Amino acid sequence: MQARLGEPDRDEILTYLGFHGRECPAELVGQLTECMRRVTEAARPRLVYRRLPLEGGEIRGLPLGGGDIRALLAPCREAVLLAVTLGGGVERLLMRSGVSDMGDAVIMDACASAAVESVCENFDADLRLALHGEGLYLTDRFSPGYGDLPLDCQSALCEALNAQRRIGLTVTETQILIPRKSVTAIMGIADTPQPLQRHGCGKCSLSATCPYRKEGAKCHE
Repeated sequence: MQARLGEPDRDEILTYLGFHGRECPAELVGQLTECMRRVTEAARPRLVYRRLPLEGGEIRGLPLGGGDIRALLAPCREAVLLAVTLGGGVERLLMRSGVSDMGDAVIMDACASAAVESVCENFDADLRLALHGEGLYLTDRFSPGYGDLPLDCQSALCEALNAQRRIGLTVTETQILIPRKSVTAIMGIADTPQPLQRHGCGKCSLSATCPYRKEGAKCHE
């Protein structure tokens, strides 16, 4: 299954920039369009995933803390581990813009977050379609750092996926993914349809650092 980058969602970008529910200010339209173009051109999206059997609702050899992920996987027969990255080109672009133009840097960071989410959404759609042919159903995507799933399971996820060798994705001692515009996630595969929350926080690439969640709110409400 290939990594596919669609056009980043402009409304999602505006939400990351703090303009949730508002139109893009006229003075930012051109800058936003140019930043989106630069991020899209720099991106070389890659992904790796594995389908693993579940035993008693758990993945053998991959302990996952917290009850939320166990609840998600409880009705499932398999788990899907996923890692997605936009690649080093976007990382370098963000670093350069941070030195040369902080305004562009902030907007491109938001564009890159929306771009990596686009890759994840396209993977979801492709996998759901493939599973439909097997008579199976996919749960929502659930990322480390959301709910009570600890952020420090990033290392174990990446190791299980051999992500460093396969897509160049590494994890720092503080559990930061490098390149930064990357996502790890877990999903479940079940025999019956699963409830989906289309804009759920657990699917968001910013779930671990979201300013809305820190205030007890959600950007999609």
